[in-house]
Amino acid sequence: MNCEDLKNKLEMDFKEQVHSLNITPQKEVILTARDENYLDICQSLFSKPEYDFKHLSCLTAVDYIKENKITVVCHLWSYSQKCQLTVKLETNREQPRVPTVEKIWKSANWFEREVFDLYGVIFEGHSDLRRIMMPDDYKKFPLRKDFADDGFIVKPN
Repeated sequence: MNCEDLKNKLEMDFKEQVHSLNITPQKEVILTARDENYLDICQSLFSKPEYDFKHLSCLTAVDYIKENKITVVCHLWSYSQKCQLTVKLETNREQPRVPTVEKIWKSANWFEREVFDLYGVIFEGHSDLRRIMMPDDYKKFPLRKDFADDGFIVKPN
């Protein structure tokens, strides 16, 4: 399936459930889901044979401090369709909460823990949401754009 075919199929199936659906100049399809439809879209992308996105290759986040939002970004791959799809979900930066996709893609477990640890995004329903790199009692989120080094991080001489 080429990216134009994928975009058209996604438009037919999810038109009312997305904020936007675009193809980048690099020929990548990007779907930005509505909050209330995110899990249903992800489940359909995983389980429907016409999509078959069985591989979550990356789940990360982007801090848009000026817009007061954090966007969770999932990169999916379908081996049977030989195509890639990026699914995004925007959340409020002050209280970033999104549903976990761990029950759909098992690899989301560690990806979501990393995003929680470094951006502070709460993944509701996650089986083991705890810090993965920073100490358990650390209160900051190092990949947020307003992060300030408070002397906690040891710098090399």
